[in-house]
Parts: sequence; C-alpha cells; structure tokens
Amino acid sequence: MQYKHLLLPQNYLAEEILLGTIFIYPDICNGLISFIKPEYFFLEHNKIICTCLQIAYKKKKVNFYEILETLEEIKILQTIGGIQKINNLMKQSQNFVSSFDDINFYLKEMNILLRQNYIKRLMIQYGFNIIKLGYIPKISYKKIYNKALLYLNTTQNNIPKSTKSNLQNLITEFILIKGIKQQDEKIKTEKDSLTSGFKEFDKITQGLSKGDLIIIAGRPSTGKTSFAINIICNILWKIKTIGIYFFSLEMSSKQILHKLISIKSHIPIRKIIKGKLYTLEWTKIIELCYQLINTNLQIDDNSDVSIDYIEYTTYLLKKKNFNIDLIVIDYLQLIQSNLTNKYNRSQELSYITRKLKLLAQTLNLPILTLSQLNRNIENRTDKTPILSDLKESGCISHFVNTYLKNKYEYKINCINIIDPLLNSTIIKNKYVSISKSIPKLTLSIEYEFCHQINKLKKILITYHHKLILYKNWLRQYFLVENSLLMKCYELQHLKKIKYSKVKYYFLAVINFSNYSKLYDIYIPESFHFFCQNIILHNSIEQDADIIIMIYNKEHKENYINKNKKDEILDLIICKNRNGPTGSFKLLFIPETTLFENYSNPV
Repeated sequence: MQYKHLLLPQNYLAEEILLGTIFIYPDICNGLISFIKPEYFFLEHNKIICTCLQIAYKKKKVNFYEILETLEEIKILQTIGGIQKINNLMKQSQNFVSSFDDINFYLKEMNILLRQNYIKRLMIQYGFNIIKLGYIPKISYKKIYNKALLYLNTTQNNIPKSTKSNLQNLITEFILIKGIKQQDEKIKTEKDSLTSGFKEFDKITQGLSKGDLIIIAGRPSTGKTSFAINIICNILWKIKTIGIYFFSLEMSSKQILHKLISIKSHIPIRKIIKGKLYTLEWTKIIELCYQLINTNLQIDDNSDVSIDYIEYTTYLLKKKNFNIDLIVIDYLQLIQSNLTNKYNRSQELSYITRKLKLLAQTLNLPILTLSQLNRNIENRTDKTPILSDLKESGCISHFVNTYLKNKYEYKINCINIIDPLLNSTIIKNKYVSISKSIPKLTLSIEYEFCHQINKLKKILITYHHKLILYKNWLRQYFLVENSLLMKCYELQHLKKIKYSKVKYYFLAVINFSNYSKLYDIYIPESFHFFCQNIILHNSIEQDADIIIMIYNKEHKENYINKNKKDEILDLIICKNRNGPTGSFKLLFIPETTLFENYSNPV
C-alpha cells in the first residue's frame, strides 16, 4: 500500500506478538526481559505495557493479573484500551506462534526487528535535528559538529556489538599478538594512570586516571601554571610516546617553552628570556631542545577559546588518530561558554566544568584544568583555602517559607535576604548560636522531592541537597523513611541572647513532587540555614574528580632560609573520588619555576 507521506520505520504487529506471547508464557520473561526496552516500541500503549512488564519482573510477579493491577494503580488501564486490549494481544500471538519449542528464538528475532526499526527512527530524528541546527544563524559550526557527533555516538551505543569469535582468531591473537602485548604492557599500564612525578601527590591520588577531571586551584601568582608545566615535564620525560595537548588561554607558546627549558635545564628563566647565556648553558639548552622535538606536546595558545572549540578540536584530533593521553587547560575562568545573557558567570562555569567532565569520560583521558579561587579567602583570618572558595550551590523550593528577623514567614521568591542562618560547626550541648549573612538567589529548574515530617510540616528540596541527621549531613538521595532529622526552635535567654534548641523528629514519607522552579542560594562561607525549622546545607557541587589547592603558607623554614629564594608551598587535596584527601608540601624555586619533592629537614 502506498501512502501520501512516508511512515516512520515500525512494525506494530511484531510489537503485539511479542507482548502477547509474554502474557501467555510468563516463564520466558527471565531470559528475554534484559533485551527488551520500552523505547523499542513505536505505539505508546505498547511502551506503557512493556514498562509495566519490567516493573512486574522486578517484583518477580510476571503474570496477567499483576500487569492489570499495575496498570490500574497508575490509572492508565482504560487509556490503553482496557482488559480487551490485553486479550487482543494474547489472541494475536496465538495466531503466529506455532509451538513452544522454538519460541525463545522466535521472540529474540522479533526483538531484533524492533530494535532495528528503533535505531532507524533515531537516525531520522537526529538527522532532522541536525538540519534544524544548520538553519539557526547565530550557532557556530563547531557546536553543530559536536551535537552531530553526540547523536552518532548515542546511535552507535544502541547498536549491539558482535561477541562471536572463531578458534582461528583466538589462536592468532594468542600466539602472534601476545608477544607484542607483553612488550607494550609496561607502557599501557603507565598510560592507564599517569603519574605526576611528585611522590606525595601520586600516593594520595593514585596518579591522573583516565576519565577524571582534575582541577588545580589557587589565588593569582601561587604557581598554578608552573605546577602544571612541571607535571607535563615529568610525564614527557618518563613516557616518550605520551601525547599531551595544552590549551593555554593566558600565556603564549613561547612563554611556555621558556618555562619548559628553565625547568629541565635549571637555568634561570630571566637569563633564557634575555639571551644572556654562557656557552655551557647554551649547549645544554640545545640538547634539551632536541629532546623536546621528539616529544608529542601540542600547544594551542589561542586566547579566545570557547568550550565548543575545545570539544571540536579534541574530537577532530581523535578522529585523525592523533595520540592524546592528557589535556591541560590554563585556565577555567577564561573559557567562553556561548550561553545566552540570562545566565550569570557562575552558571556558565558550572556548564563548562560539566562539559569538561563529559569530554574526559567520552575521550577516556584525564583533563587537568587550572582555576582561580574567589576573593572570600582574603576576607578570612585563616587564609587556608576550602572547597567553598571554588564554588557553592544548593537548591530549595521557591515557595518554601523561610524565617526573617521579624519572625514572620515570607515566600523565598519575594525576598532578597534570608535570616537567620545557622553555622553548624558550633553546635554544643544541644544549643546552637545564630549567625547572619545575605545570600544571592539564582533561578534554576530541577526535580524536587517532598519530605513529610507530620501532617503540618513538610519540606521540598532537590535530590542533591543535604539535611542534618542525628550526627552528620546526608544528601536527599540517601534518605529513607524514618530517618532522624534535626529541628531547631529559637529561644530567648534572660540576657536577650538568642539560641536555638535542637529536637529530633522522624521523617514519615518521601515522595517525588514535580519538576519546577527553584532558587539556588549562594553565600560566602560554608553556612547552613533554616527552612521549616529543618537545618539545610548549602551544599558544594563539583564535577571535578580531584581538586588540588595551592596555598603559600608562611612556614618557619621560609624565614630561616631567607638568603635562599626557594619557597615551601602547601598543596591541599580537598576532594578525591579515587581515594582519601590530604595535604603535602612541595619545594618551589621561583628562578626556574621548578617544583621538587620536599623532605623535612632533620
């Protein structure tokens, strides 16, 4: 039959036979349910039935009555056609399935047919999306390329990989390739987790692992770029075949070359720049340059770089089979996001770090990014950097009541000041003191969950927000019913000093609420605040796997060795998804920008 318009690839008959057969023979579901996905089905009611089948399978109750009960619970049974629809599916399958012996093979082939049609529909949809992107005048071709590549990768992930291998191929691989693999085994092991060359750093972080986003943060002139170049030098001289791509948004390629030569030759960088060198020093630099020529280090010193440009460049190099094992970016705040003006710079940086994390996972390599710390550290007595100096976030519902100084309740989207705020670090004897601050409010759209404490008290927060329990903070997605929450009540002392008494209540019910407007609260320190008398946390959300902060502490050794121009720098590993956090010291020589392992003097 010819239609006026082309129909999307689908086979509704195969869908009905597949579902009807599972209803008649529910025992075959065990070997088949892992291969069937709701998105394979073209008709919406078949998608719903398949989803209910998966829910029943998890309950280990795959039968006709369980499916009907599930459909009735979500009040959608009549929408898909009622019981008559299920009966029609079973009748349809009886007409086509002849015997029980070959039913497994028959259904698997039918599932393959549905999957093939689904992949074709994906390619049609993605192709249409790419055409629409091409007609948008203000979008860059790099962004279109990245989006098209993402579509192709998504489609490729849905295509099953062949797992078949014959005996001849296995013997060939074992005899001929085994010898080559043994020779390259040491290099491959080293590339799996690159070592920085600094003992304490590698001991804590286990090196620079593939797929990790590593951030080196510090205030200006603390040696961030020099530290990154030292790591590059150590890696290049340890593994000659390593490939490193350096996006330098602040320094020129010539300045980076000067630092590389100074670090490895131990010649002061000012002498290299001025060219006032002795014959032995010049000979040493020439030998060093010959070694640098044989390395695989690429430097991109384009100062006007966007996150789309970084993605486009790295994807293109990978496509051309260029060897990249590490990406270094100097530095994060100089990367452009190409977002619209409705987003502030903090949201843009969050978007950039998320894209960098996804890029590291997609390319399966570590990305080392430098970042500036904010100015909060300069306003504190203790200058030791903390995670909140890098970024802060935490969302609560826009209509949740928050207490102000005059003790009346206001909607959060009607105010710019929230008071009081609680600093949980000074909880003593079940009383907590109150501190004040003026946060900033930023709008966002997120999923929110309703936490019912009793009939009158409830709170709505996002899944990554924290609440204080009996002894520690816990994120929403770790909470369970009957969790013990802390609540505070303000008391008036005889000396007119305000305190808050702490009481504990059980969390009754947790329900998904909706996808709605929320406000992100940014405050300058690691404070916490009240919402419905529940203590909430201004949680820190980072896409980085490892965060290292460089801190120039005033060490006694620096005063003792005043004649020497070496400095002792503290490096604090504030976050480490691969292991523990910690701190260590490194010796920094400003004349050559060289970092060395520090050993305590005896």
